[in-house]
Amino acid sequence: VPTTYQVRGVVKDLHPETKNAIIDHEEVPGYMEAMTMPLRVRDSALLQGLKKGDRISFRLNVTEKVDWIDEIKVLESGVPLKLAGKEEELPDLRPIAPGQLIPDATLLDVKGDELKIASYRGQATAITFIYTRCPLPTFCPRLNSHFEATAELLKKDTDGPRNWKLLSITIDPARDTPEALAEFSKAIGADPAHWSFATGSLQDITAFTLKCGLRFWDDRGLIQHNLRTLVVNPDGTVRKVLEESEWTPEELAAELRAAAIDRKN
Repeated sequence: VPTTYQVRGVVKDLHPETKNAIIDHEEVPGYMEAMTMPLRVRDSALLQGLKKGDRISFRLNVTEKVDWIDEIKVLESGVPLKLAGKEEELPDLRPIAPGQLIPDATLLDVKGDELKIASYRGQATAITFIYTRCPLPTFCPRLNSHFEATAELLKKDTDGPRNWKLLSITIDPARDTPEALAEFSKAIGADPAHWSFATGSLQDITAFTLKCGLRFWDDRGLIQHNLRTLVVNPDGTVRKVLEESEWTPEELAAELRAAAIDRKN
């Protein structure tokens, strides 16, 4: 009888002709550390439909003489393993629209602790995407200043709701570590009671941003990206999508205020 382990990992390569998949897997407690290695299936049909970059779960079976995997399930389909070199390399996904539920994602806050998008349920939330090295004043710096102004407007509204949050997610996780984001948020005067910053793995961030309609890629060392800010109702549905950076803090504050006091939420 084999010893079995439930494991998660990312498909790096597929070799159905030899019944192997190269998988970057997490630590298997009590058995082996996290590593990238070939894992064998008994039936090559189990590899059909898998793609490089798929995040999967699987069962690892081990006896004294052999090992193999089965019960393979795709958790996240084909997101990039590295920053795309051009926009055309990104998957063409239909982004979520107003009325649809915001997808969950597991990120890291400025303390390095786990932060889930689902944890914002009950709050009217604005989510935007930035990176701290962004040099163009009408891109990330404007989004940062708009969020700061929005927070001030809502805090000054003493009779207004208090169940609102702002969340800025970096699209440069290699440089924007939790420590770097902590320093950045302090430098720009972000109030942590209402405004949070998040990073995470490139894979998790890319998967979430694509679903939100945000696309980013590496252009000779400079991250190119569109701009997209989502207003999310307390029930987790998208209330409004603000394109680019032409919206005003007054507009965002009004949307958050309305979302926070909307009794339907």
